Amino acid sequence: MSAKLHNPSTAPSIAVLAKRTEDLWIQKINWVVEKVAEYKSQGKRVLIYVKDGIMSNLLNQMILGHGFDSNDMASMNSSSQRVTAVSEFNDPAHATDALITTFTIGKEYRFYGACHRGLIFDYPTIMSDYVFAARCLNSTGQTEDVQWFNCYIHGTMDMMHDLVLTRSALPRIIWDADLYPGVTGELRRICAFYSAAVALGQSSSRYPRMRVHWSNMESLEIKREGLFYSAVAKFLAENSDCASKFTSETMSKIARSWKPEKGLTMDHVNCKLPEHEDGVVLYNYVVGGYKKGML
Repeated sequence: MSAKLHNPSTAPSIAVLAKRTEDLWIQKINWVVEKVAEYKSQGKRVLIYVKDGIMSNLLNQMILGHGFDSNDMASMNSSSQRVTAVSEFNDPAHATDALITTFTIGKEYRFYGACHRGLIFDYPTIMSDYVFAARCLNSTGQTEDVQWFNCYIHGTMDMMHDLVLTRSALPRIIWDADLYPGVTGELRRICAFYSAAVALGQSSSRYPRMRVHWSNMESLEIKREGLFYSAVAKFLAENSDCASKFTSETMSKIARSWKPEKGLTMDHVNCKLPEHEDGVVLYNYVVGGYKKGML
């Protein structure tokens, strides 16, 4: 098994994704309307987060146009209007289907009481905004689990927004001495990518996406690499004293002996296991090719 190479001569421009933006919004809006309908059929309401007021207004008009009851906080002119909208949304006795807010406006309110479903229409640019939104439906003594869904459309600019959001979280995680004690250097960065993935509900670390062209980010090979790096971070969270075992000389061998979705064991890390037929091959599609010292 050998790593697949990046071919710059066939790599498409990022402009290809930009041209698909309108189609992306249409897909996302249709997805949200379907989710609102699904939740209404279950007798549930949903809180929807968007990045800006223009999209908030457009999305609200589309939901209303499909016959559902919806409110758009970004279009409200006063804080009293917003307080009333939130109060009604939080009241189980008040009939409604959806409430839409931006990440900025949402920071000022609490949305718990009647709603246990949330949708992230598009990602914010910083992780703290995402985390705040994902926690805003939680309350002490709640009797129903909260469920959040990210509207991530494969093969679109969402993969770039996802990476921007992930990278925004890295400095705080890396600088937090309580996280991954004893793990330093590039391994610590690998662990930070894993923590960011967990916050976003992802099983596959975005770490290997940093070194490939956007057209390869969602490939099976890169997903498998991401699963391996997640397994490495999980292992180090419990065995930080073994950090020195992960080197540029051993990392690839460890990966090839490991099968995705399985736990990484001390035998893997000590390179005592043979190459697995379904093992993970690292360094696929690396822009500029493999460089000595890569983990």
